Amino acid sequence: MKKFFSIIPLQVPGRLDQYQYQAVGNQKLQMDHETSFPILTAVHGYVNPGETIEMVTLVADNENGRHNLGIFKQQLKEVCDEIGCKVQVKQISVPEDEAVATHVGTFQNLIDAVEDDDELFACITFGTKPQSTALQMALQYGYRIKENVSVSCVVYGNIQRPTAQKETWKAYVYDETALIQLDEIVRVLADRRVSRPREILDRILSL
Repeated sequence: MKKFFSIIPLQVPGRLDQYQYQAVGNQKLQMDHETSFPILTAVHGYVNPGETIEMVTLVADNENGRHNLGIFKQQLKEVCDEIGCKVQVKQISVPEDEAVATHVGTFQNLIDAVEDDDELFACITFGTKPQSTALQMALQYGYRIKENVSVSCVVYGNIQRPTAQKETWKAYVYDETALIQLDEIVRVLADRRVSRPREILDRILSL
């Protein structure tokens, strides 16, 4: 199954803006309308009519998290209605503290959501840095441990704000999947005790 992972943002009501994200490095991510959530560009680009997908959300256990989850579900429904696909939403509640035990628990909940034969997609735009780390670790777990699992696309949304005037702001969605792949390559090189890994990495990155 195609599974999409996203962290629900914590913006206060009225501050969760929508943008038409310009795709960088992967034209499948280009949408012709606005969204508040970059993961929806991956849904729009990779899901086919008639498919059933799962959306796994990390939601902070507070009022802002629950409020923004409602907005997310509405925008997700609009995209899925446009495509003609079905979606199952799985919610993982995340405590507000940044304790290591909290993030280990988040990681465990995320890997429980990964099964054999899954095709994984994720957004690393929102959330705290430890939460993004836990999400990336879960993707790597799925790829390394489960059978026939692939990581097809990891997106990151960036808003460039050159001035205080919103009309000058520009939104971009980047395909960051290569970072996950690069981490796997580095692990293999380390296991094989390659003495000059930079040369190999330079050749791979030049492809």
